[in-house]
Amino acid sequence: MPSYLHPGVYVEEIPSGSKPIEGASTSIAAFLGYGTKGPIGEPELIHKWDDYVDTFGGVSSESDAMGLAVSAFYLNGGRDAYIARLTSNAKAASLPAGKILGKAGGAAAAINVLNISASSAGDWGEEIYVKATNKDAQHFKLEVGYVEDGAFSAEEVFDDLNMNEKDSSYVLTVINSSSKLVKVELASELKSNPDTYYKNGASVSGDLAGITWTEVKKDMTLALNIDGLGVKTITLGEPAGGSYSTSTKVKDEITKQVNALGAQSAYSSFACTFAGSKLTLTSGSKGSSSSVMIFPGELATLLKLGTVAGGAETHGTEDVVPKTMASHEALTDGDDGAKPGKSDYQECFAKLVKVRDISIILLPGESMSKDGTGNDIISEAVSHCEATKSRMVIVDPPQGYELDQAKTVTEINFTSSTYGVVYYPWVKISNPLYHPDLNATAAKTLTIAPSSFAAGMWSKIDGKRGVWKAPAGMGTGLLGVSGLEYIVENGEQDQLNPYGINCLRKMPGAGPVVWGARTRATKAVPEWRYVPVRRTAIMIEQSIYDGIQWAVFEPNDHRLWSALRANIGNFLNGLFRAGAFQGEKASDAYFVRCGKGDTMTQGDIDAGQVIVIVGFAPLKPAEFVIVRIQQKVGQE
Repeated sequence: MPSYLHPGVYVEEIPSGSKPIEGASTSIAAFLGYGTKGPIGEPELIHKWDDYVDTFGGVSSESDAMGLAVSAFYLNGGRDAYIARLTSNAKAASLPAGKILGKAGGAAAAINVLNISASSAGDWGEEIYVKATNKDAQHFKLEVGYVEDGAFSAEEVFDDLNMNEKDSSYVLTVINSSSKLVKVELASELKSNPDTYYKNGASVSGDLAGITWTEVKKDMTLALNIDGLGVKTITLGEPAGGSYSTSTKVKDEITKQVNALGAQSAYSSFACTFAGSKLTLTSGSKGSSSSVMIFPGELATLLKLGTVAGGAETHGTEDVVPKTMASHEALTDGDDGAKPGKSDYQECFAKLVKVRDISIILLPGESMSKDGTGNDIISEAVSHCEATKSRMVIVDPPQGYELDQAKTVTEINFTSSTYGVVYYPWVKISNPLYHPDLNATAAKTLTIAPSSFAAGMWSKIDGKRGVWKAPAGMGTGLLGVSGLEYIVENGEQDQLNPYGINCLRKMPGAGPVVWGARTRATKAVPEWRYVPVRRTAIMIEQSIYDGIQWAVFEPNDHRLWSALRANIGNFLNGLFRAGAFQGEKASDAYFVRCGKGDTMTQGDIDAGQVIVIVGFAPLKPAEFVIVRIQQKVGQE
């Protein structure tokens, strides 16, 4: 409580107790599967198809299940998505050793100074060409691009790069933070033997022949910056014999004063030498940032040190700045790697547990087997969804296998789960790689899995109507569909619907639509039979979970219970008013209970537990619309 120590008016702000709960996202998908470009194993968030093209390369081939699935997802209303490229033993294309050479310092021959590789593993990197051009002793240019019809076209140009790790134009910093095509690292020679190849940055004076050394006096100062450690000023002390009569006295005094500046090797091993009528001030370190910079002053002018005084400055990297390459060189030896196995998916699912906003899981390239042996990867996905309780997985049936009777469904052995959904049949689309002039031999149509079409429609319906609206019906016209692998009529769906197989059908006047909204729930849990019911429950659970974190460690009394009832009730009332629940009145649609003697005992309170019970009456889809017609009998 505040203290009131003098008479007056006090204005205070107090919390209102209202902490609105925001609805959790229900439309963010995660695609896990084999890919040929992009980061491996790390879920990457994208917002549109163009993002996928930039990072993962678009549709790379007619068998690119991932690219085709993401394309269908966005074409049919998809929004944000995480892409997890999975592959085994993939290798990035790289520039062969010996193509980026430096002068090698004291070595007998030039050495490789940079390793350049494609930004991600895969064959795609073999289309990249690079060229380094030396500009001066400290800087070079790097061009990255492609060769078309024998001519190089630069997609990325990086000018004024250098090899100094402390400089803002350091090649590793610039390239690895901004290039979409390549990444670079220092060659092993530089990393393992820096003392062999880097120079001790030095400042060399002008010609001092004929200088009168006695002009150098006690208390003269010299300002210098060694290895970029900051400007330091040294002051000459009392010379032996009363004057600085020789070069030896001057160089020894400068060395002594710099050595005393600090314990860093740049200072402690610093040396000033005189040879060939020139003074050379040399850093005690030998690395990429070695340098000795002299600032103007009386002593610097007298000794002709620094650029203003006519001296020359060298840098630690001068001998390792890449020389000009004779021509543009291609990256080689890229490898897409093998398709991922169960362990690769398990690793990725472990990472996705921490990404809480995902609500839809898709597995491009994975489908149930025709022989009834199941699919371990799909089983892992279902297990992941059941463990997190915040997402659903859309499972694909096998391609080329017609589900026309109940026994066929049981033979395939689809996984039963309230978090699993199946759509059938596969979908025919126009081949995006077909071109009558450039690729006339390619197939005009491709057959791809239905899951991505359904996921896109889920996202679209969520945005238009809400997650409680079944993503099915005459308003779910699928885009990009040229046909269906199998035609489903009423008879076939009579057999499939009870087993939770949702069909894609061509309906008169509407074209191909989603005609089913069931989960793979068993008869033991009929309350979770419908997709919108399960997804609405997930949305409510996640929204409340995120929205009441403030309650942790609050005093566990009636004030907290009342606040929880009010905040959760307000959230549910908003959903009721939006049409998410059954019931003419709010009391028919939902309830929130929290209190001692109702949801908690004193033992619960002593254990630090606050128990809230929330109930809601979900909307269930009108799956069977029955019209009864009665003939009116004429009456006299």
